[in-house]
Amino acid sequence: MIHSPARLFVWQSEVAASDFPPVCAMTGQAAETWRKFTFRKTPPWAFWVGGIILAAALAERTSGFLPLTRASAKKLTTVTWTFGSMIPLAVLFWLIGIVLAFVPTGGSFVGLFLLLGLGALFAGVIGLFIGRTAIMPMGKILDPQPGYNQSVIELRNVHPAFVAAVQQHQHSRYAQAYARQAVPLPPESK
Repeated sequence: MIHSPARLFVWQSEVAASDFPPVCAMTGQAAETWRKFTFRKTPPWAFWVGGIILAAALAERTSGFLPLTRASAKKLTTVTWTFGSMIPLAVLFWLIGIVLAFVPTGGSFVGLFLLLGLGALFAGVIGLFIGRTAIMPMGKILDPQPGYNQSVIELRNVHPAFVAAVQQHQHSRYAQAYARQAVPLPPESK
């Protein structure tokens, strides 16, 4: 049975402490491993003013580990390495094209290798953005709410069973904290 991806709101400290029950964030099954995820919040103006480098430098980051099954972790690794390897392949094609430009009999293949490099770069970048965001949990750091000193992170593309397990975990933790703070009432005097 296929479930539609769900959303979940967690505190930034929960992500940093990896305070999640052992339920896979992608499949909802019992977790077998933990994988590190980093969530970012970049000021909207940073990319337009300074490009990718300034946007990366000014991004607020929160890292933590999410529970996964081994199959889910393997799927993430496969997608990342498959599309990520296309980028060095593009550089290799361009280098071959440049070398062939200086070889007397290789001039007819220069354009072919430059186009292959461009295609590999395009496939790698688009594949990383679309492929990873389609299957992996994503997160968005929201602004801190008035009266709170930490941000909330919206986890998207997670399994509904993971959402239910985390919410149950949060409720039991808040109930325990409330029970510790509750002061017993003095006995009634007669």
